[in-house]
Amino acid sequence: MGDSTMILDETNRKNLIFLILQFLHEEGYEKSLHLLEQDSGAFFDYSYFSGFITNGKWKDAEDYLSAFTSPHTNTFSRKMFFDLYKCKFSEAPDRSGGSESANIFSNDLRRIPVFKDDGFEDLVEVIAVDDLRIPEKTGSVDKALVRASLCVDLRKLAESNPSLCGKLVFPNLNKSALLSLISLICPNSNVRMGGSKEDLIRLILQFLHEAKYKNTLHRFEQETKVFFNVNYLAEVMKLGEMGKAEEYLAAFTDKHANIYSKAMFLELQKLKWEATTPSGSLDNTTSQKTKLLASVGMLAKKNPALRDKLSFPKMAKSRLLTLMKQTMDWWRPHSCSNSKSLEDIPVVPYLCGEPSSLENKLNRTKVGNCKLKEINHPSECSSLVLPNYWSGERIACLTYSPCGDYILALADDATHKLWTWSTGQNEFCKHTPRVLKEDVFPKPRLHQPMSGKTMKNEIATSVEDSTSCFAIKGSYLFSTSGGKIAVFDLKSFERVASFGSPIKPTATYFIFIPVDLLAVGLDDGSILIHCLSSRKIKEKLDGHDQRITCLAFSRCFNVLVSSGADGKLCVWSTKRWLKLTSIDSIQNFCTRRNNVPSLVTQIQFDPYQIELLVVQDKWISRHAAPTLDCLSQWVPDESEAAITSATYSSDGEIICVGFRSESIKILDSMTFLIKCRINLTAFTQPIPSNIRVKVYPAVVAAHPSHPSQISVGLSNGKVIVLQPLGRGGWGEADALEDDGDNSDGLEHCY
Repeated sequence: MGDSTMILDETNRKNLIFLILQFLHEEGYEKSLHLLEQDSGAFFDYSYFSGFITNGKWKDAEDYLSAFTSPHTNTFSRKMFFDLYKCKFSEAPDRSGGSESANIFSNDLRRIPVFKDDGFEDLVEVIAVDDLRIPEKTGSVDKALVRASLCVDLRKLAESNPSLCGKLVFPNLNKSALLSLISLICPNSNVRMGGSKEDLIRLILQFLHEAKYKNTLHRFEQETKVFFNVNYLAEVMKLGEMGKAEEYLAAFTDKHANIYSKAMFLELQKLKWEATTPSGSLDNTTSQKTKLLASVGMLAKKNPALRDKLSFPKMAKSRLLTLMKQTMDWWRPHSCSNSKSLEDIPVVPYLCGEPSSLENKLNRTKVGNCKLKEINHPSECSSLVLPNYWSGERIACLTYSPCGDYILALADDATHKLWTWSTGQNEFCKHTPRVLKEDVFPKPRLHQPMSGKTMKNEIATSVEDSTSCFAIKGSYLFSTSGGKIAVFDLKSFERVASFGSPIKPTATYFIFIPVDLLAVGLDDGSILIHCLSSRKIKEKLDGHDQRITCLAFSRCFNVLVSSGADGKLCVWSTKRWLKLTSIDSIQNFCTRRNNVPSLVTQIQFDPYQIELLVVQDKWISRHAAPTLDCLSQWVPDESEAAITSATYSSDGEIICVGFRSESIKILDSMTFLIKCRINLTAFTQPIPSNIRVKVYPAVVAAHPSHPSQISVGLSNGKVIVLQPLGRGGWGEADALEDDGDNSDGLEHCY
């Protein structure tokens, strides 16, 4: 019984391949059609094969034939390959012994095994001679006639070849046979009108995936444009096959389609450039490549041309094969009586479902993930308070290093603090760990160089002028606390330079712009563009009436965005240093209710440099770059205190928002739905708890490669690192299930 079942399954599988081949031909998916012929070996399309020969495409003809047989298989195969090589050589421009074409032919022939009992004396002779001469008559005959004659000869050999026996004739099928079968098993689906054709394509994709027809699978994805396989794209990118990656992406969208497509092609170009340009350490290169891979994947989720094609419906294994077997099992006993009864036909909910119900089915986990999760106790997430032996001044600025190997903070007293993770005496992790546990190495430590030096800025002459800002470039830190901009060596903590003015106008915010520019916003509303290599001011931008509160740069659009205390947002071209656009009253531009005007405290581009996050103390909003069109806005509950800080996660999927009400909310970046609320009171209150001290998150920073890990700088000078339990994200169900295994606490620190 087992053997008969196996034979039946193989027969059904082969029949299904013929049905799919017919579907591909009828729908015009020619590339997928011929790839499946080769991958499955079910049908040798001699007409397609001979077309290569008549057009002189010898390599294509050889590749197609090689998918079904090889010169080692049998006598007929050897003869077919030899005749192919001989005709290819006969058309070479120069057939003298020392020519390149002769060498190529020689290599081709050496791949053919030669046996005297084959009866191919001419084959033995040609391989034996040094000059590889072909009879002169082949050179004088018209190419078209020679190729036509070869097609006839090869057809005869193919018909006699055991490897191709039974594969040269396609079964006689009714038109649209596969669609007809699906109609039988699911009569309510309007497949003939195209209503469920995409469902059938998905079933075929599943079949190709399970049958491991990789070439056909990914070509079929490109030709049908129903499913965008992010995993395949990531795979070819990791292998450095950027040409394949660009070809795959180009099948679904082009760089002019929208800003997300443009950014995706830009990221691919960056990866191609990274692969050909020697850079820093292997760790940095790997980290950068990981970020770019993640960036392309996340851009796909936001891309309107792709986001509806990323989900593949869950189906039982071998669904299409099962459907066909069910149909045939029903059809055989009923076909003689020609019954039209549909009562016993198995109904397939997936194919019969309305598109809306299918969409709801696919999105039902998503809805669950958006349910608000409250974290009110340290045991409900992983947390780590970084050691601090200095003053308790409020943390004004906080960041991870670009590679995630340390955390840097700047307090209101102009003092910097730098934490690393120690794996032993004088040994440090290259990255902050994914698992945060007090009793597991690596442990955080407040770093102090052997010299005992500290990094401390000049303090502003008045409290009103006190604005803190820093930025990292390589191993140097540029920082200010209202006075001059100081430059520190992060290895030795030594101050190596300082510039700017200690009196008005002073620097209030600055960022680096590739490759060697520093944009400095001043308290008089102007922006200076410093060239670091020449140490000269390249441009001065005037567009604000009051101090600059924040700057953000988009490499995707080559624009600089500035926010000011005057309520303006300005967009500047970094190519010509001209103002492209501006918004004069940002507090009223995107608001949904009459709020009292408030200051834009922070602006930040998402990780893909496409959308701008604007933060005020009463709301946050997303804006399209470079036009600043408002995409969405989120206004907290009336009960919430002012917003203190907000930041994108490294993958751009969530936004972490800090409040003066001693809490942090984790929002979905697209919908602004609240995924999780973290009550910091449980983490910050001293023991005994009868002493009530109000401590709020002053600034929130996101880990550069762990999307769920954040660091929070508190108003009491402490820094706490937070992340969900387990391996899930904030508010997700699997985030509440801890691994229970502390042995991977280091996880290579990455």
